[in-house]
Amino acid sequence: MSTFKVEAVAIKEILPHPNADRLELAKVKGWQCVVPKGQYKPDDFVLYIPIDAILPEAVEAILFASDAKTKLSNHRVRTIKIRGAISQGMICDMDLFPAIRNLPCSEGDDLAKKLGITKYEPVDQITTRGGKQRTRKETNPNFFKYTEIENLKNYTNVFNEGEYVYITCKIHGINFRAGWVPAVADTWWKKVKQFFGKLEKWDFVYGSHNVQLQNGNPLNGDVAYESVYSKAVKKFNLKETIPYGEVMYGEIYGYGIQSNYTYGCKAGEFGLVVFDIMVKNEYQNTPFVKEWCDKHKLQMVPILYQGPFNLEMAKQLTIGNSVLCPSQKIREGVVIKPFAETMCYCGRKILKLISDEYLLKE
Repeated sequence: MSTFKVEAVAIKEILPHPNADRLELAKVKGWQCVVPKGQYKPDDFVLYIPIDAILPEAVEAILFASDAKTKLSNHRVRTIKIRGAISQGMICDMDLFPAIRNLPCSEGDDLAKKLGITKYEPVDQITTRGGKQRTRKETNPNFFKYTEIENLKNYTNVFNEGEYVYITCKIHGINFRAGWVPAVADTWWKKVKQFFGKLEKWDFVYGSHNVQLQNGNPLNGDVAYESVYSKAVKKFNLKETIPYGEVMYGEIYGYGIQSNYTYGCKAGEFGLVVFDIMVKNEYQNTPFVKEWCDKHKLQMVPILYQGPFNLEMAKQLTIGNSVLCPSQKIREGVVIKPFAETMCYCGRKILKLISDEYLLKE
């Protein structure tokens, strides 16, 4: 997940389209958009609508005439190819839209709310039932959600050329977290136990990126309704494996979890890869995660590269079959981290780069 913005930006560069005399390639931030030739020039101040934007009908009507050859599917902006060139998002004149026409805008201003543009949110294909979902009031505040990873194409200056990095393969599944965190008296019964000094020191918690579950039997005792999160806890013995004070973050992948991304799993099969470990509320560096996974006999996301950062090399690593399972023909992308955990102006220093081939397919 990452921040969604519909931004006022300046065009960085205009390049010729390799296969069309009447089209050009406009670069904004790290993104490329196909535009009519001669319509824009470098430094023009424009509106950039990113991929996975859902346009309200009024905005879509302004951008696409009734007789336009190109139309959006379900109002969603996607990665497409136009005459063989990748186009990711839309560049528009801000004067087209009455809602923002006379607004004073600066570079980077987010205009999504003004235009009513929202972000497309995919729905997990598998059931999350099984294990009792906790209410917000009961959720343990020590069980932190995972980092919102931004796209490298939005933050092209975060990693410097030559900076030592780790690049790992991004797996297309569902986000999962589990671990032992300090207990909190978040229910009436726990408050009574705390009063008498009987409250347990640690809570075992697990769930998805947004949802925290707690231990409990499957609904009605029927294992068919057991969530994949509960199944992962049991299959990988996580309650006994993860040490107190540590939380594991990973991706569950397999049959029926994401369309066309089984990673070799047959019906009913699933796997787990670990991509981060938090110890006492601090993320650990990649060598620690690797040693942790080896020690606890869990699989880490494949490391594709370690060494000096190079943007073009990072882009090349998004191409090809999955390293996790070579029969999986398309990689979702890569994740880039520094050698040591670092904070920067956009938060935790970690970025993703999504495969163009994956985005075209999705």
